[in-house]
Amino acid sequence: MNNVPSSLLAAASASSSATLEMIEAAREGSVAADGNIGNGEAVAALADALRLLLDIASGETEEEVQLHGAVIRYLEANA
Repeated sequence: MNNVPSSLLAAASASSSATLEMIEAAREGSVAADGNIGNGEAVAALADALRLLLDIASGETEEEVQLHGAVIRYLEANA
């Protein structure tokens, strides 16, 4: 079974959610410490979206492999 479409949809959903949070913060003109941007949830959502994308495409270059590893370590440290 090919899970590429579901991984892409999950990555798009996570990045879309974080994008919405950034747009709302921009409209408000500030970042609240208890909001999703201030508390790191938006960053975590973007990191998870990047991880999902790299899970599919990782391994093309040494830089991608290093980035993939760094994103995984970030997510594990902030779980």
